[in-house]
Amino acid sequence: MKTTKVHRPVILITAAALVLGLGAVGAAAAWGNRSDRSTDVSAAASRTGSATVEPIVAHPSRSASPAPPRPSPSVKPSPDPTRLADGVYPTYVRGVEVQGSTITVDVLQTFFGADAHRAATEDGVDWGDVRYDPVYIRNENPLLRTLPVARGVKIKLLGMCMAPNRTVGITELRRATTPFTDTFYYDITVAGGIVERVEQLVAVSAC
Repeated sequence: MKTTKVHRPVILITAAALVLGLGAVGAAAAWGNRSDRSTDVSAAASRTGSATVEPIVAHPSRSASPAPPRPSPSVKPSPDPTRLADGVYPTYVRGVEVQGSTITVDVLQTFFGADAHRAATEDGVDWGDVRYDPVYIRNENPLLRTLPVARGVKIKLLGMCMAPNRTVGITELRRATTPFTDTFYYDITVAGGIVERVEQLVAVSAC
């Protein structure tokens, strides 16, 4: 019994020492783990803090200079289909304006000799009725054209000298064509759309 009583305190002391030792070891291990975690966190924080995060800057796109407006294509006026090219045209004079210096003409087709015979036959005209005429006239287009008369126009009427100026010539031409008659026709010379010359000619036989 004595032996048991003597050894119990020793056992208790030893057990207590073991408990304390284990507690110290656990505390040290816990501290070490905490320290390691702190070190890792610090290192991560250090790495994060030292890293430079560059902000994304959105550069505004340079707007391209607007292209200069394209000039609208100029619209060319349509050519006048009734305009007479430069040349000499057989016509009936249907009107004369002295103040405005214009004449209104009806353009004809004229045939002579064998061409006159052929044209009359094509048109169903009895050749005996026109064979003695100095010209066979075909007038299929009723279009009338009013043309300006040049200031220096030359107007020649049968039985008259050349008119001395435009006013006199146009005045005489109006008298010769009023009222209208198909006994005469007129060769007109056109240049640039303007009448430069007018000559009176006989269209039918005098017999």
